[in-house]
Amino acid sequence: MDSLPNELLIQIASHLELPPPSVVKFAQEPSSDLTRSEELHLKALSQVSWRWRKVVLPVLFKYSRITLDDAPQWVPIDARLIETMQSQLSQLSGHELQIYQKMRNKFKSTPSAFDEVFDDLQINLCRIQPGDDFLSSSTHILWFPHLPDSFVDFTHFVNKYDLKHHIKSLAVSTPREYELRHVSQADSPLIRAVAEIWSNVFAHFEPSRVIVAAPPTTLAGLLDTPMMGSDAWAFEMKMHYVELVQPGNANHSDSCRPWDTALIHRRPWSHVGYNEGSSITAYSTYEYHLKQSPKMLYLLILRLSKEVQPCCNIQSFSFVGVFPFSTNITPITKALFKIRSLRRIQFQLAPGPENNLLSTPKKLGRAQPGDLWLEWNDSYKVIAEFIDAFDFEDGAEFISTDCNEAARESEVEHYMQLLQGRGIGWKQTGTGAWLRDHSLDKATVDATYAGVV
Repeated sequence: MDSLPNELLIQIASHLELPPPSVVKFAQEPSSDLTRSEELHLKALSQVSWRWRKVVLPVLFKYSRITLDDAPQWVPIDARLIETMQSQLSQLSGHELQIYQKMRNKFKSTPSAFDEVFDDLQINLCRIQPGDDFLSSSTHILWFPHLPDSFVDFTHFVNKYDLKHHIKSLAVSTPREYELRHVSQADSPLIRAVAEIWSNVFAHFEPSRVIVAAPPTTLAGLLDTPMMGSDAWAFEMKMHYVELVQPGNANHSDSCRPWDTALIHRRPWSHVGYNEGSSITAYSTYEYHLKQSPKMLYLLILRLSKEVQPCCNIQSFSFVGVFPFSTNITPITKALFKIRSLRRIQFQLAPGPENNLLSTPKKLGRAQPGDLWLEWNDSYKVIAEFIDAFDFEDGAEFISTDCNEAARESEVEHYMQLLQGRGIGWKQTGTGAWLRDHSLDKATVDATYAGVV
């Protein structure tokens, strides 16, 4: 083996390269296991010898991940905390002393921090810095998303082995929920913390694909968008995924998008994928059909439609959800209608083959299977209406990955046939796949189909 040239070793190693879990699992129900794999052949090969390690490294880190730190770092600074600091001035760090002096000036006109007027008053949020022993001992430390200390070591490793351009995909994840979205004083620190994350990521890496996996409350912050809705409790969605992909030959002017600190404006993304998980628990609530799932995707698409020129906007969109309400699909399609650059859309609205939800009473709860499939059908009606109204160019694609079972395939094909009956030419190219073909458009609409979709 030692006598073989590196070119052959690279070829041998390529046979051990498997599809990354962040690709294979993206359409499965979201969990913190998105980037975990039981198959570690390349990692094992990299430990055989230094020569093999050098050969394998560029492939091994093609799909990398960063797990955000879950340690809280921010302290709410109020009058009583400042009063306590006064008794320990000699033990404060330089940073803590600056905080004390700055905040103390705000309380000069008040005789005591323990007066009733201060009961609910919070002056500021402060980030703990190294050496801040007093702040670190606070009983009330808050969490904002932030990179782990190991991020610096990882960037040094990437630079040392010249891996920056070998890293094609980056998954940023955290299982921790952000709990301060209703605290107005937390908005500015959150914006700064998130901007710091993406500035550091894109300063050291140039991935063509970014995945963010986080609970809805945290994902909203990482995407710089509100959740818009108070019914998240009904859905019990532990995690959402969002996938952003940019073309390999992107070349755009400074005026085609804001290029600001928000993730969606960091690069000229050409694809947005979203997996919101299961809506099944909401079916067990009173008047379930009135419940609204978190709206980050809708707001994200709407923002793209308003702030990005067609030359730099997305051309591809995919959505995965398990029995979402049709009323929640409607705003998504309405927002998509404003993205005139769309060339490909893909939907999955039923459990995948790996999901045993329908055969597990505990998971179903009080949900009725009839209600689930009714919403599934109504959702595809909404999608069909969108396909009907949107002016897709020749060669545009519509894909339904729900067509892995005959009954579902028949239903989706039925909706596509209705479109064809209305004079809109879509050619089926495979199971659950259709291609827009204007040559198949009919000059007159068959009255049988008029007004059905």
